[in-house]
Amino acid sequence: MKSRVLTIGWLLFNTIPVCAGPPVARFHSVLGNFDVLLDPVAAPRSVENFSAYANRGAYDASVIHRSTTYNPLDIQIVQGGGFALVSNTLSPIPSDPPILLEAGRANALGTLAMARTSAPDSATSQWFFNVSGNPVLDFNYAVFGSVLGAGQNVIEAIGAVPVYDASIALGPVYGQLPLLADSISIDSLVLINKIRVEPFMITSLTHTSAAIEIRWTALSTNSPVRVERRENLGHGSWTIVSSNNTDGIFRDTNAPTGHAFYRLVIE
Repeated sequence: MKSRVLTIGWLLFNTIPVCAGPPVARFHSVLGNFDVLLDPVAAPRSVENFSAYANRGAYDASVIHRSTTYNPLDIQIVQGGGFALVSNTLSPIPSDPPILLEAGRANALGTLAMARTSAPDSATSQWFFNVSGNPVLDFNYAVFGSVLGAGQNVIEAIGAVPVYDASIALGPVYGQLPLLADSISIDSLVLINKIRVEPFMITSLTHTSAAIEIRWTALSTNSPVRVERRENLGHGSWTIVSSNNTDGIFRDTNAPTGHAFYRLVIE
């Protein structure tokens, strides 16, 4: 997975403004938490659309209602964003108007894409993760994000959940329903407890006589961050001063005098 870099600098006696980075979707699921780096350059409407649903709570207590991983001859995806628990009953998520298709990126392993009907410009609330590369979907579905770090392990765990035909009990849209147990109950559903979108950003940068302290948006344990430092921004090698950081804070007690430049790398 390609690392993502956010670079900041510090110069003695200068004030550094808060630095906003790319948007990250924070997924909280029953099988683990993970982060997805969204791509507003490749798919701005899709990112805006997904973020609107997520940040108003539309995906809270929603379910992965479709998985095709039981069939090795089919595309390999897990799909959600269509249905949520309301008073312990699965109900459709109210949808906004459909958006235009933005099918520029490949449906590679670990990417997030908008689901749609057979009509190209029909995506609303539903999305899917590519559990493997699905080139047959390229240029037909809008990929707008990539799973960060070891979050792909959570996607694979969701993809490994047994699939059942629950169409008779629940309706035709549940013909490929992943269930954690051989029964249709709330406890057996693959729940997405919450999704929120926020920028990966540096929230503060302070200096004392003892240390330079950097704080940023803390990611999940599946998306560690490393901090690198060098004394000249334009040239020289970067030195790793902290790795596998999931706390969102780093204190550099050995900062050089004069100039110091830091960058955060989402691993």
